[in-house]
Amino acid sequence: MRLLILINSLDCLGENDAALSSAFRGLGWEVILGEINTIAADDYRYFTRGVLVTESYSPGSVAAGARQSYLLDECQLIWVLGSPQPRVYRDVWRMLWLASQQTRFVNSIEGLVFLNSKHAMGYLVPRENRACSYVSNDFSSLWERYQQDPSQSWVAKPPNSGCGQNVFLLPQNGPNVRAILQCLTGNTVAQSEMDYGGLGGFKADYAILQKFIPEVAQGEKRIVVTCGKVVAWHGRQGHPSDHRSNITQGGRAIQVDLNTNEVALAELIGQKLMAHGINFGAMDMAYPYIIEFDLGFPGGLWDAKLVSGVDRSHQVAELIIARFKQH
Repeated sequence: MRLLILINSLDCLGENDAALSSAFRGLGWEVILGEINTIAADDYRYFTRGVLVTESYSPGSVAAGARQSYLLDECQLIWVLGSPQPRVYRDVWRMLWLASQQTRFVNSIEGLVFLNSKHAMGYLVPRENRACSYVSNDFSSLWERYQQDPSQSWVAKPPNSGCGQNVFLLPQNGPNVRAILQCLTGNTVAQSEMDYGGLGGFKADYAILQKFIPEVAQGEKRIVVTCGKVVAWHGRQGHPSDHRSNITQGGRAIQVDLNTNEVALAELIGQKLMAHGINFGAMDMAYPYIIEFDLGFPGGLWDAKLVSGVDRSHQVAELIIARFKQH
């Protein structure tokens, strides 16, 4: 059986690329690592540039071996663990969706395109487990909403970024709130003035204004779910000078336990994700709230291994194989 894992770069492997390729090889699968941004077609048969995996890797490694073309329809299973670059985004996703009509994907293209966003919180998460949010690309509407409740602290962020990018804590009556919301929504007023009435084109960006959740101060937990089952987790302790707990922003992975309520909530959402073809993903939780989703190439397995000493990647591989044997 052949698994193709589509990743961002063969020259610097991510944590999932390294761990999961080894796990599937250990279970007797042939594994190809392919670069997602090289997807192409030969008479509408889709292929990618890739490498046959013959050894175990660590995160950051270069995939050794000859780079050659591999046809997607000659693989029994395809796993997208990368993200197309903006310039080729639409072409890559469309070709992958067409390829998915005849080859099975671990995570559906529809799910990755439409659910891997903060917009999906209102659909995937029960109301009582998510913070109240407002989404707009109009600065004035978000500014008005902020002013309606001066005693409330807020978080403002883009709906389609990750790793803590441009996530701002907006305190009560904060002096920079107006400027932050203008920035996140594209600075349209200033841009229009500088472009002489908007000749530079449409500039507005979407932003989310979300009520701050005090539970976050107690720490978030990153939970990895596979086929609707919790398989790995770790805590995240934020940098003392930052409200964000992202590892990329100075946060630190710590060992924690999950209680039955946390497991039940994570698996409830995991089952809903499976209904849309998403069999592997991660979420950030500050119970009873879900803070974030990561469905593209979610971190968590590697850090959970570092803090607990237990490698869960083989359990992930076994669950995925069992899932697709049934279908």
